[in-house]
Amino acid sequence: MKNQWLFLNNLTLDTNIIDSNTTIILGFSGYGSVGTAVLNHLVEELDVNSIGFWGTMSWFHKGILETPITIYNLNIDSKNEKEKYVIITSRLPIPVVGYEALPDAFWKWLSTEILSWGAKRYIVIGGLREEVRNASDDSWVTLIPTQEYTNLFETKRTFRDDLSIRGPISFLLTEGTAFQYPVLAILSYCNTYDVDLDAASLALKELEKHLELDLKSKKLTEFDTSFLEDQLELFDNDEDSEFDEFDEYEEEYDEEFEKYENQNRTNSFRKSFSFNSDSDEKHYKNNKEDLDKYK
Repeated sequence: MKNQWLFLNNLTLDTNIIDSNTTIILGFSGYGSVGTAVLNHLVEELDVNSIGFWGTMSWFHKGILETPITIYNLNIDSKNEKEKYVIITSRLPIPVVGYEALPDAFWKWLSTEILSWGAKRYIVIGGLREEVRNASDDSWVTLIPTQEYTNLFETKRTFRDDLSIRGPISFLLTEGTAFQYPVLAILSYCNTYDVDLDAASLALKELEKHLELDLKSKKLTEFDTSFLEDQLELFDNDEDSEFDEFDEYEEEYDEEFEKYENQNRTNSFRKSFSFNSDSDEKHYKNNKEDLDKYK
């Protein structure tokens, strides 16, 4: 079990800050760390203040409190005075696929939680493996809007039909499509395993174009995590002792979340044939209590 400092779903955020005028921008450590690189650049170069936190450790950077996943308010001038921008990014490397990745149930829960805030739109940044790129493509950046995003902002899909997506981007797009949320994925072709700053720079320029903002895209600024290395080493050294209990908890988390989803589907089926409002309310309450155990 890796990333013990983020496993538990302990989100701290006043969601009243987010409304129908808010654009939420997200990025995580997928292929090429494109999402993390772009979002960390925004945090380093622009005027931000932290408003939400996710993780079991914290620190101060440039006077701002941060956690492994931090939510920021982006203070920037736009054409619309009511427009607000919120950034969500993993300040530390958090793999979304592979052995060290958090369970898919975590990313699904996170995606559902974020979409439930009712923002104006959601833009998620990520990477695509360079080897799947078609040599005849004109661009190194591809777009995947949900239908609702296309209806509102007229952005058309350029992502090919013969490719697939994994991790939080997949969950955000599927949830956004199913429940008609305006979600846009900006994906840049990149090196599969190494941090690809060139690919991140291209994604940043594409984001700048869609937001019509000056995001200082001429040079990408990285987040220097060297001051956190001692803390991270402590977690690695204790991995086989203090945090052994989390290995068992991770399996329990996946099993319980699967049970929750199965029960929810069953209840939805029953609800379509039931006229007992008290029974439906009881099922809903039980589902909510099951999920609350992992918040």
